[in-house]
Amino acid sequence: MTKYNINLEIILQKVGYLFFLQHNMILVIPMKVNTLLRKARLPLAKINHKISKLTCDSRVCTMNSLFVAIHGNRVNANQFIEDAISHGAKTIITEVKQEEKYSNINYIYVENIRKALALLAKAYFHDVSNKLTMIGIVGTNGKTTTSTIGYNFFNSIGRRSMLIGTNGVFYQGYEGKLENTTPDILTIYQYLSLAKRKKIPTVFMEISSISVDQYRIYGLEYDCLIFTNFSQDHLDYHKTLDRYLFCKLIPFIKLSKSAYAILNTDDMASKSFSKFTDAHIISYGVKENADILGTIHSYKESGISFYTKDILFKTKLLGEFNVMNCLSILALCTVFHIPFNKFQDFISRFEPVDGRMNVISYKDQQIWIDYAHTYMATKKVIEEARRLCKGNLHIVLGCGGNREKEKRFMIGTLLNSTDARIILTTDNPRFEDPMAIISDIHSTIEKEVEVIPNRKEAIVAALEGLSSKDYLLVLGKGCEKYMDIQGVKYPYSDLEVIHEWIRNH
Repeated sequence: MTKYNINLEIILQKVGYLFFLQHNMILVIPMKVNTLLRKARLPLAKINHKISKLTCDSRVCTMNSLFVAIHGNRVNANQFIEDAISHGAKTIITEVKQEEKYSNINYIYVENIRKALALLAKAYFHDVSNKLTMIGIVGTNGKTTTSTIGYNFFNSIGRRSMLIGTNGVFYQGYEGKLENTTPDILTIYQYLSLAKRKKIPTVFMEISSISVDQYRIYGLEYDCLIFTNFSQDHLDYHKTLDRYLFCKLIPFIKLSKSAYAILNTDDMASKSFSKFTDAHIISYGVKENADILGTIHSYKESGISFYTKDILFKTKLLGEFNVMNCLSILALCTVFHIPFNKFQDFISRFEPVDGRMNVISYKDQQIWIDYAHTYMATKKVIEEARRLCKGNLHIVLGCGGNREKEKRFMIGTLLNSTDARIILTTDNPRFEDPMAIISDIHSTIEKEVEVIPNRKEAIVAALEGLSSKDYLLVLGKGCEKYMDIQGVKYPYSDLEVIHEWIRNH
């Protein structure tokens, strides 16, 4: 404590130092509002004040803030404009015509508020993504594993990196949680500015289709994009498969000619990606001709191994899909002229990513925990387990609420043709009735299955029923530490349930 009662944040705001990010301070050079608006190609303001903060949250506005009224799925920030002004906002950016009550306030009207925010953020943070090496990962499945492998590999060979994705934000000595796979654009720019200040030259970032549609990555300059795969998902949001695919394509369409597109040629969608990008293309796969062509060497409970360029890569990872993830990073090695033997050494020691094909061995039984919640991911995990399992297969899963219902029927059909003991349970029902979700899955299953709505009880029942050499798959939540019910995230973990049961037996 200092001798005097000094509010450090107010002092910093007065000199234009705007953001605090956890324990890190993000320094932004102050500018006048019309300088920022001009750079963002937006209408100019009548009062050309210095900007103290750029924000979408009325609660954190301070004197001379620029407030962007973003309307979300549940909250329309236009209703908080008065609150923003009362906290000191001087300029309001909005799509909605306002009653301009205050003569000393700037009201700026735009057609696309999310695009406007992206343009403002790019100018405000001095186009920081263009000063970093940006590597984006795009696809329905595999984004988290691929980005985590790449991030850890680059750090292991002395190429300092940051990771922004589903499991959070990571750089050496720091771990932070995020609400979304791809955060809002202001949060992204704050972390990118932090990377630049800490001299972290490379950023790995997962890119979700919804973030593309919502302009959360608009204006970011990527040096390399990796396409993992494409299958049905998020149709509750995108409505059609074509619109979903288009949102995956947009980042590749915007790549510069000097950038790189790393494409999975085993996936039919890669033809669209190669057709619509001007970037240099590097292909990878195990079935089709590719620049980085992999051949499976062995499937074992201890991990999968494969050949590429006459080099044997041994891993602790399970599943052919993880071979594909590794091949994409080997393609990245060619971009950055990294010898393959460095990745060979790294991947032999790399442990599975949290919540992605995590294995717990109990006696002679195998328990797999995986985030698989799409039809294709669920199918591939089941196929891999069936390949290795010498006993009976047990599966515990559900489907998330307020998401596309078609997926429930597809997964139900998959389970109907799967030779396994099936227990249907709850998985993040959100604002839906858990039993209604289970009923949707159950409706396409003609054989006998068990229904145990309480997820902990369902897992315990499955564990109690295991016999010698059996496999249990617990799917859908991975490393999540909550159950999302009626807008509240209650503490819950599949992993803790399993470990608690093992400790008591």
